[in-house]
Amino acid sequence: MLAGGSHSGEDRGSNELFEFDCPECGTHIVGEVSKCPKCGVEFVIEEVSESICQDCGTAVPADSDKCPKCGAIFEVATSEGAPPPIQEPQAIPTQAPRAEAVTKAVSPSIIAEPEPATVAETPQDIEMRKQFPLLVEEVKPLLALAADYGIDVAEGKRYIDKAVKAGRQRDVVSAVRFVRECLESVKLAIDERINRDVEYLEKLAEMAKKSGTDPTAVIEAIMNVKAKKDAGDPAGALAEGKVGRTEAERTTGKYVEANEICDSLERLIQNSERFYIDVRNARKLLNEARDAGQHGDWSMMGILAKKGREELYGSLPEVMKAELKKAKGVLLDAKAEGRDVSALVKILKDAGVAFKRGNQEEALERLIEFKTEVRHL
Repeated sequence: MLAGGSHSGEDRGSNELFEFDCPECGTHIVGEVSKCPKCGVEFVIEEVSESICQDCGTAVPADSDKCPKCGAIFEVATSEGAPPPIQEPQAIPTQAPRAEAVTKAVSPSIIAEPEPATVAETPQDIEMRKQFPLLVEEVKPLLALAADYGIDVAEGKRYIDKAVKAGRQRDVVSAVRFVRECLESVKLAIDERINRDVEYLEKLAEMAKKSGTDPTAVIEAIMNVKAKKDAGDPAGALAEGKVGRTEAERTTGKYVEANEICDSLERLIQNSERFYIDVRNARKLLNEARDAGQHGDWSMMGILAKKGREELYGSLPEVMKAELKKAKGVLLDAKAEGRDVSALVKILKDAGVAFKRGNQEEALERLIEFKTEVRHL
């Protein structure tokens, strides 16, 4: 069940908001949202084909035989080497109306089992078809867990998109491979988050000692996180980490806030360096902030880190505009070469939306993801 999105070209990711009507209740929705604000049905992104008129550049549905703007007549491409159309996203609810509830991260209606082939299947195809629903059932709760704890699994979701596309093309081998890659990517993201939680709790325990408070509860939480992880219980490990964090923040609140600002600044510096942005002043302020934290001056730690962010934010907008424009050029070149650019269009749209909303960190991360995807074409 599709939700009709109003899109009109490759560059709308940074120039227009995503608009569609909720297919469940009909509510008109503007912007990228995870669920309907009225009826609560949840959405994920799926890809819908569009083509570009070669005469005037207008985006038209892939199955159109005539340009609605200039009237050019399209010829149906029959050669195998014909370039694929640019793909644009639409919203699809992850739960069908009046259907049994499913996990909020992904549903069987989205990762549907590939349709049976019209020709005889090989033994490998038959075995892969058996594995597909098992892999889907394994990845669904992990995606839901990642969503519950705010873990970035964008890469895993890209693999899901590719699995959906392969399934519709009845390429069961590729569909299974993409779901496996999604599973590994999501597991890795969750594992990295648990490791960061342990490191963070260890740091909070140290800060608690310096402030003269009892770190016993935090240390116990660290041990519990490690035990749950070793037992293969990622949900339990994340829950224990949350308990420990709550206890630690109760006694080291100012440090927690300042440390989070420092960590955010450090990620922003690292991402900015990949686009050759001058980060010397920002890094100097970050080092001074860390040093203030080591001496127990958490207020100054936060102040210096905020100044470092402001330092970078002043130079980012112009750089981002240039990088978005450059990325669009790369996308068009890849399309002209006959490559499948559906993933690139989606990533670039996310980058444009983040930039328009003033979320520089998110825009930078999506552009880095864009560059990575280009290398994989």
